[in-house]
Amino acid sequence: MEKVWLLVKNFSSPRLYQICKDGLCVDYTTAHQTVIERWGNFVFDGYSWLITIVTYLSPFIVYNAYKHGLDGHIAIARVSIAPLLSVYFIAFILRGSARCITPEYREFVASYEESINSKSNIIRQLFLNKYDFDFSDWNVDMKASYGVSPDSDCHGKHNIPFIFKPFYYFMATWVGKPLAYPGATYPINAIMSKHLGAGRVGHMLMSKNMSRAKLETVDKNHIDSVFVDNRATTEDGTPIEGPGQTLVITCEGNAAYYEVGAFEYPLREGYSTLGWNHPGFGYSTGIPFGYADANAIEAVYEYATKELGFAPKDITLYGWSIGGYSASYLANSHPEIGNVIIDASFDDIIPLAIPRMPDFLQSVTENCCRKYFNLNNAALLPKYQGPIRLIRRNGDEIISTNGRASGNRGNQLLVAVLQSRYPALFKDPEVEDTVSDWLDQTSPVPRRLSVPGYDMEFCKEQLRNSVGPPDDTLGQGVNRDEKLILAYYLFSKHLTDCEGGHNNPLSRKYFKMPWKKSDDISS
Repeated sequence: MEKVWLLVKNFSSPRLYQICKDGLCVDYTTAHQTVIERWGNFVFDGYSWLITIVTYLSPFIVYNAYKHGLDGHIAIARVSIAPLLSVYFIAFILRGSARCITPEYREFVASYEESINSKSNIIRQLFLNKYDFDFSDWNVDMKASYGVSPDSDCHGKHNIPFIFKPFYYFMATWVGKPLAYPGATYPINAIMSKHLGAGRVGHMLMSKNMSRAKLETVDKNHIDSVFVDNRATTEDGTPIEGPGQTLVITCEGNAAYYEVGAFEYPLREGYSTLGWNHPGFGYSTGIPFGYADANAIEAVYEYATKELGFAPKDITLYGWSIGGYSASYLANSHPEIGNVIIDASFDDIIPLAIPRMPDFLQSVTENCCRKYFNLNNAALLPKYQGPIRLIRRNGDEIISTNGRASGNRGNQLLVAVLQSRYPALFKDPEVEDTVSDWLDQTSPVPRRLSVPGYDMEFCKEQLRNSVGPPDDTLGQGVNRDEKLILAYYLFSKHLTDCEGGHNNPLSRKYFKMPWKKSDDISS
């Protein structure tokens, strides 16, 4: 009876992509998959594309039905539904039958059923490290116990009249999501699927201590995550000091995934690394509205602290591009986190969104962003007073409003951070003007030359006598030149200029832990 049940499961079990064993991976789709099974998958992919196209064309279909009546659409539905269902059923039966005669797939199904129902995390991870497959039906490994409300103050409350809510929701999902988070759309996921599979397999082969987990957020989205444990211990279990004792949680960009994104940056430096995909990306579910993304990173953080056992002080957040919002939100929500690195990100999404939309949609764009994509990093990150490093791409063509460094929206984020930490110094009008000039530069040399009598020891002495951050008094009681010296020192400690464009891989020399005030106090 059990064998009959396993044969039946061949029809509904997930797709298999790769089989990894003894340090080698075999592509199941080319080495073992039959032509009939491949044809069945092709049919199912075609139906997914059809549903996507119809979904995006639905406004025009509704408009056409309103203008010309439903008779034509009903006739098309009557003619097409029966053939579509018949083809779907035939593909389902033939694909399942082909799987039944493929030994490698039958072995996968038997192992899948044993692992998915196992309470042993070891058995589950051994299976996940052996097979790369459709992760959609895998059981949840951890359910988050807390999150944020869609109406939480941290996202910005924006009241839209009830009668207009369907319109704004439509705009957010039909226009806003593809523009702000293209990685959450079916076409991008489908195009990237091969690359994502190759990325996962690469991590499997390179990392002996890799584990994969499905996390459930409080709003019932499922988040695909992967963790590489580089913590080293002695034989008696005593931790060995090194970068592996620090966990870096990577937050990817709007069309990036942990499989092919920034996940590798901390990994190559020896840090323990936890990557995850935004809602709707890869095998993560949901729509990446601001509150959904916040709930996702909350679930990831809970997993890191409760399941993986990292203390908050040993956690570093790395947010690249739109992932800077995820990192900024979590840093604001959990100020006990050790470090934050923000790379190629912005202060607020609205100054970037409005120029990309028609003028007559300006108010709609602003309202839609504030309600569903309220990615206001400048309202979140400055409230975190721990160590921060901001990396600015000097050739950034995405978050610059004029194509130059002076228009980079990361500039405003840096100023907001510095003014929140040292208001007496960085809110001084003359210092503000000088900082603005520095941000127009892409090299530290002209900045340094603009500071008369630069004295590093003077800066360290001032910091030894200061409190915080935040420090409301730093910069008081010193002359103009000393203010500029101190401002330049702190400016250069928080900002790292990086050559290249927005999507260029980050060079190893730029991935460094943020500066800590304690480093100067002890030196």
